Amino acid sequence: MTAAPPPPPWTVISVLERCYAMARDNFPAFVTVTMVFAAVSLVVDVLSLGLLGGLIHLVCSAATAICITWGALQVMGGRTPEWEPMLRRLQASNFGMLLLLGCIQYFVIAISAILVVPPFFLLPLWAVTIPAMMVERTDIGGAFNRSMDLTRHRRLPILGAFLLWALIFAAGAVVIVVLLGHGPIAHLVLWVYSAIAATVVQPLPAIFYVLLREEKEGATVEQIVGALD
Repeated sequence: MTAAPPPPPWTVISVLERCYAMARDNFPAFVTVTMVFAAVSLVVDVLSLGLLGGLIHLVCSAATAICITWGALQVMGGRTPEWEPMLRRLQASNFGMLLLLGCIQYFVIAISAILVVPPFFLLPLWAVTIPAMMVERTDIGGAFNRSMDLTRHRRLPILGAFLLWALIFAAGAVVIVVLLGHGPIAHLVLWVYSAIAATVVQPLPAIFYVLLREEKEGATVEQIVGALD
């Protein structure tokens, strides 16, 4: 019996191309999900809720990541996700743990930006915590450990992918500000732009998770995504 060939090597560019193609081909479903949570964040900004507003922003970011990660895994398994099933992840039995994981991860990375540990160190280290917990049903500590294990020796290209997307979208935001200034129209355009940017970037953890498991463990996409059923 002939062994299955190893998966082709991946690069920063190949991952970004795959991420862009996934977002493009599933844009209506993905952007609907990101717009729902972005709308909540927009209301929070208008109400100026202070610390409570920051907490709501954190929860919305984590919830967006959970829903888009699930949708991205479905795409990689050959399915076409719709926005309603993606939002129904909010009712999943493990959603609370996933939400807590995402909030802890995002909060620590944000705090690290003003403390000692550079966020660029933590971002690739914890890049696949959410898909790891989602697929493997780990606890919070197990998800962090699993991500650190899977990303070992691959953290530089993972960081490169996130940074390149960040630079591309930051450049777009600068263009919007230069053209429209800082008025209410500019804020609205930036809000829509941020939601679209999230639509493109959020599939990255799921893509990296599948690629790393293929590369390091010989797992197939079918085996990985099948665990979600």
